[in-house]
Amino acid sequence: MLGIVALVKGIGALILSLIPCFGMFAIVAAGLALTLAIASILIARSGRQGMGFPVAATAVSGTAVAFSVMWIAMFGAMFRGSEERAERRAPQPPPPPPPIVQPLPRVQPPKVLPPKFEELDKAAHERFQKQLLEDLAKDRIKEAIRNGPGLPVTAEKLEADYRTNVVAGETKYKDQVLEVTGTVVRIVREPGKLSYTLELASGELATVKCEFTKQAKHPLASVEAEQKVKVRGLCTGRVNESVQLKDCVLAK
Repeated sequence: MLGIVALVKGIGALILSLIPCFGMFAIVAAGLALTLAIASILIARSGRQGMGFPVAATAVSGTAVAFSVMWIAMFGAMFRGSEERAERRAPQPPPPPPPIVQPLPRVQPPKVLPPKFEELDKAAHERFQKQLLEDLAKDRIKEAIRNGPGLPVTAEKLEADYRTNVVAGETKYKDQVLEVTGTVVRIVREPGKLSYTLELASGELATVKCEFTKQAKHPLASVEAEQKVKVRGLCTGRVNESVQLKDCVLAK
């Protein structure tokens, strides 16, 4: 619902921002619509809701903000130009007489001109689009972790493949959603972190470390040592002699 409201307000702000002389006043409405759009994205991500309206509202509101800023910059440049022309028309005082002793010439550093407004606006838009795509990719990965399917493998098999040939192991498992079956060794909290680590036995003195976020820790309360469980998570490869998974959940 908030995404729809943000989209409607963003469309109205975009229409107003396209009107000459009045487009600069759309900055307030566009800024409000963009704030609502970003809030709707955060709410949709946390509530597992659709991202269509929030994303569309963000794009439309961001475009309205860009057009409003363009109008403001244009009128600001026109105002500064009129002031400069008025200063040139004013009578100038006579130049002072040259000094008797001329100072040595100093080399002035080259002036660095600021980038044009269009370049700044394009760069900001590209950064926004890149961040939006990264967030959407992370959401898709987390959705795959929650609902599956994941590549099924036992903790012993995963450890053995990495120990035998780490290159082949990373090619097969790294950056993949895995569903690892194994026996619980312990559940610990790393010092200085808000995450919790469930360790699965994978051989002599070896474990597969499965990292659970603070929000996903609650099912771990009923897990006991020596219990056999299935864990889904994104494999991050071998770190400090242990294969590790992140953003994990307990699979049924």
